[in-house]
Amino acid sequence: MKKIAIVLSILCLSAALFSSCSKEALAPAPQPGKGSSTVSPAKDNISPVTPPDPILGHINTAITLSGQWKLVKDSVSFSGGEVAGAPEVYTGTAADYFEFTNDGKLYIQENGVVDTATYTINTDKSINVNYLVYNGVPVTSYGSNITNFHQVNLTGTSVTLTSSVASAQGIQYRTIALKR
Repeated sequence: MKKIAIVLSILCLSAALFSSCSKEALAPAPQPGKGSSTVSPAKDNISPVTPPDPILGHINTAITLSGQWKLVKDSVSFSGGEVAGAPEVYTGTAADYFEFTNDGKLYIQENGVVDTATYTINTDKSINVNYLVYNGVPVTSYGSNITNFHQVNLTGTSVTLTSSVASAQGIQYRTIALKR
C-alpha cells in the first residue's frame, strides 16, 4: 500500500509540474476587443534604469563628421604674446567647404585656396589634422603641420572645431564653425 501511495504521489507531482510549464499556461490571454493579438504584460512598465545619453561632453556619438560641411566662419586670435589686436575672422562664402571622407581625407576650400589633409578622430573625440597642402602650398615633411581640433556641439547640421597652439606670437586660438 505504501508503494502505491508513493507512486501516485510522484505521478501527481509530475502531472502538476508538466501542466504548469506548458506554453499555453504562460501565454497572455487575448484582450477583449483586440482580436487574437497579444499584448505584452510589461508594456506599461517604466524602466528604473535611465538609458545612457548619446551625447558625451557636447559630442553626439550617433552623428558622423563624414561628408561636406559649408564654412560659416573661421577665426584666429592670439593671447599672451607679441601679437595683439582684434581676432582675424573670415566669413565663409558659398564656395567654401570642409569635406571629411570616410577614408580619413579632408579637403578644404577656403577663400579661394584649396588645402588637403588627412585626419583621425581620437578616442576623446579630438581630431588630428595632418596637412599635406596648407594655404595652397605643399607641405614638404609629413607630420610637420599637424593641428589638433576639439569638436564642440556636433549636431546633424553644425559643428564647431577649436584648437589652441603655442607659437612665437603667443597662444593661437582657432575656431571653425561649419554647417550642412
